[in-house]
This record gives sequence, structure tokens and C-alpha cells, in this order.
Amino acid sequence: MSDLELNGEALPRLPLGRLPVIDPAPDLWPRIAAAQQLRMRRAQARRRVAFAGSAAAAVVLLVATGIWFGGEHGAPREAVDWQARAQALELQLRALSAGRTAGAAALLATTAQNELVLVDAALQAAYDDGGDRERTESLWKRRSELLGALLQARSKNVEISRI
Repeated sequence: MSDLELNGEALPRLPLGRLPVIDPAPDLWPRIAAAQQLRMRRAQARRRVAFAGSAAAAVVLLVATGIWFGGEHGAPREAVDWQARAQALELQLRALSAGRTAGAAALLATTAQNELVLVDAALQAAYDDGGDRERTESLWKRRSELLGALLQARSKNVEISRI
């Protein structure tokens, strides 16, 4: 094809006044309106299905993660994750102990460290027995408190003594 045909220059130029006037079919506008209403209803139905699907997915996600019912067995969640806190304190304690001499480490073999060993044994026993969440949570809290006390003592180079 030549450029003239693509540009429309080869088409005859007709004045608008000479174009034939055709009356549309009498049922054209009602068919257009019905088709538009059908498209609107289908779009509305798709939006409703999409909304219901996303709402159902959100509920499933909340139930699966335990947020909806507040954790295991409907128990309210603790604000503090004592296990993670205890692990973080233990890492800080190890980092602080790495720079110490053997003499300073010997001074800190105290009651708090002995109690920490007992709490670790109780934690292991709780996990071996399949202990409930409350028991393990209280043991992790106690372990975290002991590690915090040891960390404070080592950072201030204080010896913890039994009273």
C-alpha cells in the first residue's frame, strides 16, 4: 500500500451536507442501555467477589497466626518475649565476658550463676515433660532477670554475694 492510501488522501472528499441521513433502529438505545447495565452488574459482582475473597483470606491469615484468638489456646499474649530477651542478654553477657581476665570471671561465680544453672535445668525438665506455656514462660522470665542481674554486675565489675 502506498502512503497516500494509508493517510486517507486517496479517499474521496464528501461534504457533510451530502452524506445520507440514516435513522437508527428504534430498539438501539434500549439495547445500549441494557448492555451497559449488564456490564455494570458484572463489574459490581466481580468487586463483591474480590472483596469477599480478600476478607476471607485476611480472616484465615489472622486465625493461622493466632492474632484473632490471642495466641495458643485462646490465652492472651504476653507483651514481652522472655525467651528472646534472655537470649539477647546472654549474647551481651558473653560479649562482655570475652574481654575479661580469668580473675574477674572467677569473682563472678556467684549465687546468681548457680541459680541460673538451676533455672536452665528446670527449663529443660519443663520441655522434656511437655510443660505448659505458663510454666516455661515464668522460667524464661526468671532466666532473663538473672541474666540481667549478671550483666549489670559484670558491666559495673561488682561481685554478687549471698546475704
